[in-house]
Amino acid sequence: MPEMEEDSSREIFLSIDDTPIYFREDWNTGIGGGLWSTGLAIARYFEHHHSHVSTNLNRLDEMKRKRGDIDGISAIELGSGNGFLSVCLLALAHTASLSLKNVVVTDMEDDMEDHLSLMEKTISTNPHVWDELIVTRGGSSSTYHGSASNKKKEQQMSSVTVAEYRWGVDDFDQTYDFIFGSDLAYRDHLHDPLISSFLQLSHQFTIILIGVTMNDTRPVFFDKLTAAGFLYERLADHFLEGAFRGGNFGIFVITRR
Repeated sequence: MPEMEEDSSREIFLSIDDTPIYFREDWNTGIGGGLWSTGLAIARYFEHHHSHVSTNLNRLDEMKRKRGDIDGISAIELGSGNGFLSVCLLALAHTASLSLKNVVVTDMEDDMEDHLSLMEKTISTNPHVWDELIVTRGGSSSTYHGSASNKKKEQQMSSVTVAEYRWGVDDFDQTYDFIFGSDLAYRDHLHDPLISSFLQLSHQFTIILIGVTMNDTRPVFFDKLTAAGFLYERLADHFLEGAFRGGNFGIFVITRR
């Protein structure tokens, strides 16, 4: 696990209510080292509209409880790159008293970039928003402990798992309540494996949230979503920070039909 940076050297990138999120972009590490525009758009949505997010996820949690599932919300981030959005979600849950059971942070490994290490670094720099971190790599796993439960003892413990996940190839053999990610469909060849993953990882009531740059995600992606049995809705512009309004950026909510 990367060594924890001293508080004086950590940079607060943004705060969700009173919960700071520490992150420092480093594009020298590759495309996973920084924030793409729609990733920042979703982060700002979490920051400024955390009650909107938590209300919808709490409604889903309430539905689960009525069906006898009291474990809380499970979430998975696809194509994370650096883990920043997962930390934002954990901070949101910490602030909004959302019962977030676990977050699985995923990306694909390749010879050029060590995404798992980037994700692990970002998450380990924010131990105040999680209780347990499990890093899975090469068939083995390591477990570390955070300090989120020290802040609000009435909240459920939140665990985070960092793991490789190849769209349409790997099978985690479970479904999730919330699937999220940004800039996932920016190339046509990514559409089919991404939608295959949505089908594999979702259940009937799963909420999927993705950020899209409209000039590189072609309409055929949304046609394929519809053909696969999904409904989608673009969030209204007032949910986006000013710089992201006006047509080029979009945050979409996707559900099963």
